[in-house]
Amino acid sequence: MPSDEVRRLLKVFGIAVTTLEDAVREGAAADRVARSAAEARARLDEVGALIERLEEGSR
Repeated sequence: MPSDEVRRLLKVFGIAVTTLEDAVREGAAADRVARSAAEARARLDEVGALIERLEEGSR
């Protein structure tokens, strides 16, 4: 069963990706798209780090 940390991380990642998608779809200014993309990448890095921690915990 997912922990609260996993749920929170997936939620903020999903929000970041949706925000990026909305900015692109709306034809937003390049700086808004870039900020949204940076936020999504940062959250993706957090997901990657969580995966690594989980893998290490299974060894």
